Amino acid sequence: MIWCGALVVSRLTRTRLLNPKVVHTMSIVMNTDSSRRSIRLWQLISPALPVGAFHYSQGLEQAINRGWVNDVETTESWIAGLLERCIGSVDLPIICKVYDAWKAGDKEGVKEFDRLCRACRETAELRDEEEQMGTALCDLAGELDETLPAEKMGFTAAFAVIAVNNQIPLEDALNGYAWAWCENQVLAAVKLVPLGHRMGQRILRDLGPVISDAAANALQCGAIGVTAPGFVIASASHETQYSRIFRS
Repeated sequence: MIWCGALVVSRLTRTRLLNPKVVHTMSIVMNTDSSRRSIRLWQLISPALPVGAFHYSQGLEQAINRGWVNDVETTESWIAGLLERCIGSVDLPIICKVYDAWKAGDKEGVKEFDRLCRACRETAELRDEEEQMGTALCDLAGELDETLPAEKMGFTAAFAVIAVNNQIPLEDALNGYAWAWCENQVLAAVKLVPLGHRMGQRILRDLGPVISDAAANALQCGAIGVTAPGFVIASASHETQYSRIFRS
C-alpha cells in the first residue's frame, strides 16, 4: 500500500489514477455535473421563468413618481441601496436558512423561515408579490417533478428548495437570485425613468460587486431585517398611486 496524503491506494489504483485517460474522463464527468447545475440555475433566474416577475417594480415606480429616482445615477443608487438593505438583509439570509433546513430534511424549519420571510414584507403589495410568485414557482416546479413541501411557499423559500434539489451551490444560488432581482429592477427603470438599454447594462455591470458582497455577507452574517424606510414608504404609497404600470 502507498500513502498519498490522507488517501491510501493500492499500486494498481494509483497507476490508474495517474493514467491521463482516466484523469481526463473523471474531469469530463465532474465538469458535466457542474455544467448541469449551472444550467439549472440559469433556468431558475431566467426572465423567461413564468412567475410574473416583470409585473413588479417593488416601489421603484413610486420612487420615480416622487422624483427620488430620475436618472442613471439615482437609479443605480436606489437599486444598490435596496440590494444591500433589503435583498441582502432579508431575501439572501432567508435563502441560506431555507437551503440548510431543506438539505437537512427539516420541513418545519423551511416552513418557519418561509413565514418569517412573508412577515418581513411590510406592505400588502410586497406580500402579494411574494405569495403570487411563490405559487407560480411551486406550480411550475411540480410540473417539472421537483420534490417540494406539501404547503405552498413564498418565492424566496421555493427558490432555495429548488436550488437544493438541483445541487446548486448555495453561494451560486445567492448570486443568481440577487442578479435576477437587479435585472428585473433595471428593466423596470429602463421603461419608467426612462433609460437607454445600454445605460441599463452599465448599471448591471456596476452592480456586480454589490451583488457578490451581498451574497458573501449573507453567508457570513445571517442576520435578517429590513432597514430601508424610504422603500417601505414608496411601496405603501404605490398601493394608491393613480396611474401605474406595475403591481408593486
